[in-house]
Amino acid sequence: MNFLAPAASVLLDYYREPQANLRLLLARFLQDYAGADKSALTRTVYGVARKDIALDHVIGLFLKNKGQKPPLPTQVLLKIAVFLLMYSDAYPEYAVVNEAVDAAARKEKPFVNAVLRQLLRRKREVGEQLAGSDDPSLRYSLSPLLLAGLRRIDASGEADLEYLDREPVFHLRFNPGRLSLERAHQMLEGAAIPCRELRVLGCFETAAAGQVLEKPEELGDFYVQNTGSQAVAFVAAAKAEKEVCDVAAAPGGKSLTLACLRPDLKIWASDISALRLRLLEQNIRRLRLNGIQVFAADVLRYPAGREAADLIILDAPCTSSGTLRKNPDLKNKITPETVRTNAGQQKLMLASLATRFPRARILYAVCSFLAEESEEVVEKAAIARGLRPEAIAPMLGKYGYRLKEAKYGCYLLPSGLNNDLFYISLLEPERLSKN
Repeated sequence: MNFLAPAASVLLDYYREPQANLRLLLARFLQDYAGADKSALTRTVYGVARKDIALDHVIGLFLKNKGQKPPLPTQVLLKIAVFLLMYSDAYPEYAVVNEAVDAAARKEKPFVNAVLRQLLRRKREVGEQLAGSDDPSLRYSLSPLLLAGLRRIDASGEADLEYLDREPVFHLRFNPGRLSLERAHQMLEGAAIPCRELRVLGCFETAAAGQVLEKPEELGDFYVQNTGSQAVAFVAAAKAEKEVCDVAAAPGGKSLTLACLRPDLKIWASDISALRLRLLEQNIRRLRLNGIQVFAADVLRYPAGREAADLIILDAPCTSSGTLRKNPDLKNKITPETVRTNAGQQKLMLASLATRFPRARILYAVCSFLAEESEEVVEKAAIARGLRPEAIAPMLGKYGYRLKEAKYGCYLLPSGLNNDLFYISLLEPERLSKN
């Protein structure tokens, strides 16, 4: 269990600055981490973030002074230990307690030992209390704001909340112009990558995406893209005619998939961050996709020269609430203020593009289930600009997505495709809707 102290180091940095991106903090730490237990370290860090609300509750049960929390380093150690004791069967209980006590500051050791020993005596009782709680926010460590958003789209049942509380899986795509599905499967098997074939989508599901990325020579024909994000590319492939502008493209998954599905298209992929576009450029070269032209551009000041585009893709910056499984730190981080800020920016982007491309369809998407940055954003733009929604649910339903239809678009809900939750809307100008 040599990972406990390193996990505490990462989480301590995170809890000192809760708005920091936990994934980036962990990635930076792992760059210089020489330990052999990176997987255990990663699962522990993400597990604590995933169960944060429940862990605070359990620790609170054993505090003599309920209004006074222990020092932050001690809190972090206790959260890790409680997570391992309550939600993992991989380590002996005595080892968890001993490691946590050893890692604690000298004057905090008796306190940490006392809390964890009390928990062990009441572990079954506490587990039953959590599992039987009437408060889903506690059972699934989900903020009331997010829970309310899920209720609005009928995705707050036990099965859906359990889905969002799981560890993530990842999806691998490849260029079908270079590999068949069967050959791609053989390559993954040859590299000992466990996977599930999703034939209807033309991709694979795996929990070992990191191993794929660590083998660029052997598995360089693959790239990672969640099945929810793939749905945006499927709609674009079905509706695009000749030229597409992907205006907030980085890191580029939608442009890559669209180019694979429709090699006849000319795709203009842009993003405000030239640094983030470098990854897209590398993937284009690696996958040998010649139909994508990359350049830096601001959506709100989109340059002239692409007037012939018939489809605009805007995967707008958002809270990413639909990605809770791989970004569990968002469970208790998203606030009404962040939602309002994102919604304001999204409305400006959508309005700007509708003005800049008055004859093109606009495909709007966010990896969010919050209505304030999905349906409400699209409704405002549609009414103001005379745009009309085009039905996309029948098309996506054929792929096996579970959908919640709204007036202007549809939500991708938890499903057997293990997709992130997405909102997708296809808007068309009046000239097209009248044809």
